[in-house]
Amino acid sequence: MATFIMAMTINPNAKKSHPNLSHTVSETLDVFRRNEIRVTNLYATLGRYDYLAVFDAADQALAFKLASELNNSGILETETWPVIPYEDFSQIIG
Repeated sequence: MATFIMAMTINPNAKKSHPNLSHTVSETLDVFRRNEIRVTNLYATLGRYDYLAVFDAADQALAFKLASELNNSGILETETWPVIPYEDFSQIIG
């Protein structure tokens, strides 16, 4: 399993066209479950992004698939980063 962080913003057009935006976002985020991806943490933020998800996926291809599905929904725009624990990174760079 690989760990990823996905930053998500609500598409400005979605804000204008969806009266119950909270419900719409929740339905959109169901894509994690449909792809059998375990979300370890999901946060709402007060900054550049509206939400941050930390999740584990079998591989990078599945993370790409998930991001594509979310972006294609027209509700959320995503940015996804693969991550490793700091201790592992420290060993890599010696």
